[in-house]
Amino acid sequence: MANLITIIIERNKTMCDMGLALGIAAGAAQAAGQASTADKNRDLIKKQANLEYATQEREFLVEADASNKDAYQAALEGDRAQAIVKASGAGMQGLTAGLRSAEQSRQSALSIANAKDRSAAAGANYALAGKNTQIGATNRIATEASLSPLNAFSNIATAGLDGYGKFRK
Repeated sequence: MANLITIIIERNKTMCDMGLALGIAAGAAQAAGQASTADKNRDLIKKQANLEYATQEREFLVEADASNKDAYQAALEGDRAQAIVKASGAGMQGLTAGLRSAEQSRQSALSIANAKDRSAAAGANYALAGKNTQIGATNRIATEASLSPLNAFSNIATAGLDGYGKFRK
């Protein structure tokens, strides 16, 4: 910024207007401040996105673990019921034992399939939530945390022209 002022003064020693130089310097300082704020906003948005990713990952792990436990519990219950049917023996002649065993196998398979569906849903939710966070962060950075070069140039030029002629006698 000091170089900009020096160049303006050196090139226009006879025609230099102190108000113009100071106005340009003020505009440049304002643009630098806006750029610094945009950088800080960008960093905050990225940190927020990382926090959301961590929360989504934790939720995925909790759901996946719960569904695995449900599937294991369903398998154990199926095995236990099969063992009871086989062990009871008395009065279990004919089709009754087979029907009870088949029904328990169907219930076990259904519970395991439900647990697998829950695990798949947890994975899909994790992926979609992550994509949502990524798109949201990108959009916020594009709108809130960026400095328009044209806007910065316009601010600098306007500040310079605003100060033009203020120090003339």
